[in-house]
Amino acid sequence: MTPELSIVLPAFNEAENLTDAVAQAAAALDAAGIDWEILIVDDGSTDGTGPLAEQIADGHRVRAIRHEVNRGKGAALRTGVAASRAPVVGYTDTDLPFDMEALGRAYRHLAETDADMVAGIRTNRERYSLRRRLFSGTYNALVRTILGVPHDDVGFALKVMRREVFEQARLQSDGGFADVELIARAHRVGARIERVGVEFTPRERGTSTMAGPRSVAGIVRDMILFRLGRLGGTRQRPLAAVPQDAPRPLPAE
Repeated sequence: MTPELSIVLPAFNEAENLTDAVAQAAAALDAAGIDWEILIVDDGSTDGTGPLAEQIADGHRVRAIRHEVNRGKGAALRTGVAASRAPVVGYTDTDLPFDMEALGRAYRHLAETDADMVAGIRTNRERYSLRRRLFSGTYNALVRTILGVPHDDVGFALKVMRREVFEQARLQSDGGFADVELIARAHRVGARIERVGVEFTPRERGTSTMAGPRSVAGIVRDMILFRLGRLGGTRQRPLAAVPQDAPRPLPAE
């Protein structure tokens, strides 16, 4: 039977968090009464994440996919969604950035508001260090100014959307810019984007690679290329508007 919701979990060297992330997501989706599947995309990990993902996978509701080399978050999302089966797709990070109950809440909000996408927004960013708040504020200001996206906290890793929104976006970024690229492309074609507030939880295990110099440089590079219409190496064709008369997802009974 086709699930209602597919959740993609990109994972790069997340062996310390993966088991808990899958268990908590599954429990939260069960509690919300949603017929779900989870796709773990091991993005070329070197810490045992790949074998652990294979152990967790059951071949049906939880499946594991492996990139032989690290390709980046955007590439992992494309791989996961391509292998998914549900009419509604979503994703989050594997380092447990929030209480997983928000996945079910985002799905319900998508159905109840007739939206095309629901994106999470952090309600407690004051818990970040001053350095992190300055970085986040600057990044969001650049997104609004350079890309014209009238939303805040667009890089937060909680997004649930109708499948056609992801497919029409045709993501080009392989790295961390994919979070922003997805919402920017959805905004450009007139997709209806709703927000849900969530309290983020700081990483307790493992090491983040998203805030490192290499990752930040890649995000800035991709933002500039996106603005120039050159992300992916060739001039990008305009995207078609999201069809507003397409069937909307309905909450489970």
